[in-house]
Amino acid sequence: MADHLTEVVPAPVVLVNPAMTGRGFKDACARRGLPTIALYTLDDTLLAAYDHDYRRGDAEVVHAGDSVAARARLPAAVRAVVPTTEPSVVIADELSAQLRLPGNPARTAMARRSKIEMRRWAHRAGLRVPAFELVPGPEVSAAAARIGHPAIVKPQHGAGSHGVVMVPDATVAPNLISHDLFGNPIGEWMVERYVRGRELAVNSFSHDGRHRILDIWEYRQPSSADYDQPYWDVVQLRPTDPDWALAAEFVERVLDAYQVQLGPCHTEIKIDQSGPWLIELASRLPGAHIVDHWQAHSAIRPYDDTLAAYLGEDPGLLDRELGFDAALGICCLRNDDRPGVLVDLHGLDDVRQMPGVDAVFSSLAPGDHVPLTRDLNSLLAFVLVHGSTVEDVDILFRTIRNQVRLELK
Repeated sequence: MADHLTEVVPAPVVLVNPAMTGRGFKDACARRGLPTIALYTLDDTLLAAYDHDYRRGDAEVVHAGDSVAARARLPAAVRAVVPTTEPSVVIADELSAQLRLPGNPARTAMARRSKIEMRRWAHRAGLRVPAFELVPGPEVSAAAARIGHPAIVKPQHGAGSHGVVMVPDATVAPNLISHDLFGNPIGEWMVERYVRGRELAVNSFSHDGRHRILDIWEYRQPSSADYDQPYWDVVQLRPTDPDWALAAEFVERVLDAYQVQLGPCHTEIKIDQSGPWLIELASRLPGAHIVDHWQAHSAIRPYDDTLAAYLGEDPGLLDRELGFDAALGICCLRNDDRPGVLVDLHGLDDVRQMPGVDAVFSSLAPGDHVPLTRDLNSLLAFVLVHGSTVEDVDILFRTIRNQVRLELK
């Protein structure tokens, strides 16, 4: 009598909030034949507002607001827990610790998520952060006066500059939002001294506590004026940039201080005449379509490499030749004019056909309400470009901006 073989189904990978940037992890798991559980900690309506197709590819879904509730709803055997987006970090690290799976330490998870805990941890570690206070909304102006103008005001758990407000002087009363980007009510605000200088985003990857700086991007503005919304021209720096080594050395100290041991991390810093300042970090892949550039122009496999690390494997990224084949940039098209209803974003189709333009990302359609651009999610479009040199990228940025015209009614 023939033996009947029972197919062994591998334990699932838990993907925490695999929407927006994190959706690529579903494909990475599928390439390995690994079943997934999508663990969502955010409200369905909110998720759909940011990513209407976020449920695509979900075979099994669990909803939970914290790691205790999530653990009770997950199967006994889990292969890995992967934080895919900003609000995933704390619950993913806590679950990994509970399940004895690879992950970053749960004890530092909140310091890599909450802006106020981030700064308190920096003080203990001897890292430079701007002077700050945590206060309720009605006390923001008084706190800004104590810290000194200009000051910057931030929700504790936000992202993508959502709700961030500049207080240039004592005559300006900041317009504060009631809920952060992820739907949480904001009870307290972090008020900190505004640092003038180059704003850099440093992307890294860690394995077994070793780090590698993957690349560094600069947020460039249309003028030298102070700002609270950093997205305009985003340019990948070359390793020959005069601030590259300083930024890389500082960020490696940051990674050690926050006990980042595994996977990607996105760290934002400012550099002034006195040196680098830590602005924030998050142990997840970068946003703003940087990963799309990596996939098109380098040997970095952002989703597959990260998944491998959380599966307990060495993806080899710390020693791999990164293979960047072009100078890269992201042109962030903003609405700095007035709110209105979209008639057309003239010229965007022509931009798609330009040599050096890799992709155009815009979710707007005629009839949509278009607010003033205040953050990453209220941009009109992202245009991903490449060139032989950074100077080529700058020329292409100007060409794109001259081509596109926003028409509102």
